[in-house]
Amino acid sequence: MVLDDAIATFLGQPLMCILASSNAAARPAVGRGIGVSVSDDRQMLSVILSAWHYAALANAIEQSGRLAATFVRPSDYVTYQFKGAATLRKAEPEDNVRAAIFISDATAALSALGVPSGIIPQWMTTRDALVAQLAVAECYVQTPGPRAGMRAEQAGGSAAG
Repeated sequence: MVLDDAIATFLGQPLMCILASSNAAARPAVGRGIGVSVSDDRQMLSVILSAWHYAALANAIEQSGRLAATFVRPSDYVTYQFKGAATLRKAEPEDNVRAAIFISDATAALSALGVPSGIIPQWMTTRDALVAQLAVAECYVQTPGPRAGMRAEQAGGSAAG
């Protein structure tokens, strides 16, 4: 699927990211993403995660080849979930820069909402960073409200606001 302009713009803002997959035994594994970029053709997301912190998640992605990535804008809870096939690769220097910016932006956004900045580093680290290459097959609006759970292209316009 091709992501529209509003969703691509949304993914460039300060966000939080929750990742989920399941292993070969269908056991769920979750973790936090620490960076994202959209491919030029808007069909792929490169989502950065810490394999050190979220080893079970990295193993699950390797085993199943599937990933769900949910991004939320902390300031207003606008949320999208992306699902599809995924592969992992080692992070390159530009990925580490992207992760540092993502973490800094998320920390600032959460701090502005009253979350103590001292607790945030335990959620997000770049140690042993990997990049999940997610081929977006599905995109859902998950913003609380009447369109939550709807496919983004059927939600009657962008919820990215």
